[in-house]
Amino acid sequence: MKTKYFISSLALLLVVDHSLANTAYVSADGNGNGNTIDSPASINMLNNLLSDPDISTIHLLSGTYKQNDTLFIEHGDHHVNIIGEDEVIFSSNYNYSPGGSSGLIVARSNISFKNINFLNTRYCFRFKNFNVENVHIDNITAHNTMSCIDFDSNITEKVSNITINNLKSLGYHKAGIRINGSSPENITIKNSVFDGLASSNDAERSCHITGISISGSTKNIFIQDVSIANNIGGLENCGSYQQGDGIVINSEAKNVSILNTIVANSKDADFDIKGENTTLVGITSSSGKEARYNLKLWNNNFTCTNCYVNAANQQAVQAIDAQVQFIDSTFKIKDNSELCDLRNYTNAISKISFIRSQFSYQGDLTSIPSKMTGCEQ
Repeated sequence: MKTKYFISSLALLLVVDHSLANTAYVSADGNGNGNTIDSPASINMLNNLLSDPDISTIHLLSGTYKQNDTLFIEHGDHHVNIIGEDEVIFSSNYNYSPGGSSGLIVARSNISFKNINFLNTRYCFRFKNFNVENVHIDNITAHNTMSCIDFDSNITEKVSNITINNLKSLGYHKAGIRINGSSPENITIKNSVFDGLASSNDAERSCHITGISISGSTKNIFIQDVSIANNIGGLENCGSYQQGDGIVINSEAKNVSILNTIVANSKDADFDIKGENTTLVGITSSSGKEARYNLKLWNNNFTCTNCYVNAANQQAVQAIDAQVQFIDSTFKIKDNSELCDLRNYTNAISKISFIRSQFSYQGDLTSIPSKMTGCEQ
C-alpha cells in the first residue's frame, strides 16, 4: 500500500514539475533564471528561454521595458506564447527622425504575442528577410511609432500566415501597418484601429502617411472589421500636392480582401488601390473635412458590394484606366457632390456604374444626382 502511495505521489510530482517547466517569467528588472514568478529573467535572456523546447509560455511581468535598440526574437522553432501581464510597456526615445531603432524583430516562426504596449518605439514588430511563419499578434497598443508593424521591402524569404488582431496604433509617422517585399503572403488584419493624428502634429507626419500600406509582390491579404482615420500627410518638403490615404494597395500586390472596414478623413483618398484582384465588401468611406476623394481605383476592374460612401469634397470616385461598379451600395450626396472622375492614361476605357444602388440627399433615398455626367465615357 505504501509502495502504491509513493508511486502515485511521484507521478503527481512529475506532472507538477512538468507543468511548471512549461512556463517562464520575465520582468523589466529581472535577474533570475525565469523558472518561477519569484525569479524572473531579464528581457535580455528572452532568446535563451525561447530556445528551451520545454517552455511553451513566457509571461512578461508588468513594468516598463526600456530599449536602446531592437530586440531580435530569433531562437527556437517550437510554438511559444509571449503574454504581457497587466501593464507591459516597451518604450524608447524614437522621435520621428532617421537613426535609432527599437521594437521587436520577429526572426523565428511559431510564436504568439499578446497584451503588449509600445510607446515611442520605431516599430512594434518588424519582419526582415528571415523565413517566418505562423505568427499571431493580439491585443497590442502603440503610440508614436514610425510604423507599428513593418515588413521590409527586401524580403524574399518565406513570410506567411501572420495574424494581427485587436491592434490599436495611434499617432504613427508613416503607417499603422506597412506590408512590403517580394514574398510575404497570407496576412490577416482584424478588429483593429489606426489613427494618424491621435498623438502627432504636422512635423511628425510623413508626406505619404497611410493607415495600411501594401506594396511589393505581396499577396493574399485579408482586412476585416478595421477602422482607419485622420491620415493627413505632412507639409514640410512634401511638394504642393498634400498626400495621405487610409488604405493604399500598390500595383504589384494582389488578392487583397477588405471587408466591413471604415475609413475617414484621409487627405487624398480613403482607398487608393492599384492592386489586382481586390475585393471590396461592406466598406464605408466617410470622407471628412480634409478628404479629396473617397476611392481612387487604378488599372483594373473593381466591384464594391454593399458599400457606403459619404461623398468627398472633390469627387467621390476616381477611376484611372479602370472599370468600376457599385452593387447594392449607398452614396450620401450634397448639392455640390460630383460622383465620378474618369481618367485614361492608356487605351483602357474608364467607367463607373451603379447597380441596385441608391443616393441619399438630405435623407431622401429616392434622389437622382444631378451630376451623374462623367460616370461613363
